[in-house]
Amino acid sequence: MMYKVLVVDDDVAVLNFLCTMIPWNTFGYTMPHRSTNAEEALEHCHKELPDLIVTDIGMPGMNGIELIKSIKKINQHQPRFVILSCHDEFSYAKQAVQIGVQDYILKESLDIPDIIDLLSKLKIKMDEEKQHLDEFQKLNIQAHQNKSILKEKWINDVLSAPVSKSYLWKEQLGKFGLSRHHPFFIPAVACIHRTSDAFIRYEDEHTLKFIIENAVEELLLEIPDLLFFSYTSYQFFLLYNCENTLKINPREYISNRCKEIQYKLMKLLKLPVSILVGDLENDYPGIKQQLHLLLQDTEKMFYYSEPQIIKMKNLEDYHFHKEDLLNHYVEFSEQINRVILEGNIDVEDALNPFIQFIIDKKYAPNKVKQFVNKLVLDIMLKLKINQQYANEKIQRQLIQISNIGELQKWLIHFIEEAVRTMEDISKQSKKIEIINAQKYVLLNLDQKITLDEVANHLHLNPSYFSRLYKKETNENFIEYVTRMKMEKAKELLNHSEKTIDSISQLLGYDNKSYFVKLFKQHFGVVPSKFV
Repeated sequence: MMYKVLVVDDDVAVLNFLCTMIPWNTFGYTMPHRSTNAEEALEHCHKELPDLIVTDIGMPGMNGIELIKSIKKINQHQPRFVILSCHDEFSYAKQAVQIGVQDYILKESLDIPDIIDLLSKLKIKMDEEKQHLDEFQKLNIQAHQNKSILKEKWINDVLSAPVSKSYLWKEQLGKFGLSRHHPFFIPAVACIHRTSDAFIRYEDEHTLKFIIENAVEELLLEIPDLLFFSYTSYQFFLLYNCENTLKINPREYISNRCKEIQYKLMKLLKLPVSILVGDLENDYPGIKQQLHLLLQDTEKMFYYSEPQIIKMKNLEDYHFHKEDLLNHYVEFSEQINRVILEGNIDVEDALNPFIQFIIDKKYAPNKVKQFVNKLVLDIMLKLKINQQYANEKIQRQLIQISNIGELQKWLIHFIEEAVRTMEDISKQSKKIEIINAQKYVLLNLDQKITLDEVANHLHLNPSYFSRLYKKETNENFIEYVTRMKMEKAKELLNHSEKTIDSISQLLGYDNKSYFVKLFKQHFGVVPSKFV
């Protein structure tokens, strides 16, 4: 362990002697920072507090005693002090002893071996102090972790255990720091407003959970009636113990405390949080029920663009749209697939109609995420990019998304990546004509598509194009067109209410019987029996 040193003396000769003639590094100290006056030294200490300060006592302006007193106000961590004094400065030295300075060097006898001996003894003392401090901190951390585990277990038990196991619940709260028991409780749940940004900033979910817990627990040290309970890496509970009197409105009080927590988490950790506040309860079953309702109602914050402090009762009339969002799958998947295939469209602008549709209708967040998950998996399958995007990773990221703006940002990023992947596939193909032909087909599945038409689009001889396609893909071009149309027919049958007649027409077939025949050849059953 190397200790940082600051040497302060208005006598430049003494300063140079101490800084250059003492082998600081050999005895566990870094090369000292030097100052010729106390004001400059104090400024340095505000920026970087040393472990050891060697200072002259009698200096013009601020003297050494005043410097030591000022430094002691900077931080809880107190450096060791050594004073430089002359024989005629005994009164100063006496003051130094009174403020906790026990080591001194007489200027009249600046002897290197004596100074080295003093530094060696100081290092032993500082090493011992550091060891004791480390052990004390370890014990504190262990105690804090044990308490955190018990609190987390308590909140999970409340959510999952039967009401009959409610005995001694107030006694348990006392062990968590509830100094007195008022008759009422108000629970609240807090959720990180932009979880994706938080996980990027803090890299690890456990780290994020630990940082939030420590920050909030520290904020609550001066609020004895408000308890913190960690729940997930992006959610935590608060429980306020209160009285219901005219003197203090407990609902407003807890709302104001939540605003303070929200403000300080944003200021200190750059973590925006929304907090949903419950109402007064005086028994265990009521608290249990409210905690469940609070968790359910956090989904209703999905459509808030900014972090909020919301009272649960204000969400009672808030309801999600009942229609099945998957009824619109074909419409929006076609729009997004066109964006990926064409590759020259602004992704955000192209996605805006879908996002606005979701916002206007207000579908349940889990339904929206299921829709997006299916959309993304279908894109991955079509582009064969499973290696780049693991299904489990996609699902985990979607689960963690907390609001529609965050979902929009995530989806834009995914589709932009898909566009780049499509471009890379095109660049890697030996025959760009094949890629362009397939793009043309996918963009025109609602039309009759002939080999001559596509060859003309590519400015190629039809016979040459036919041979080229067969050679590069081991499939006839018309077989590819039919296969894509049948896959589209399957999608329409699965995710729309369209009739077989309308699907046949939508895919460019005037003859329904011919369409049914092709479908049966491709899937082994007629469309009416396809499940």
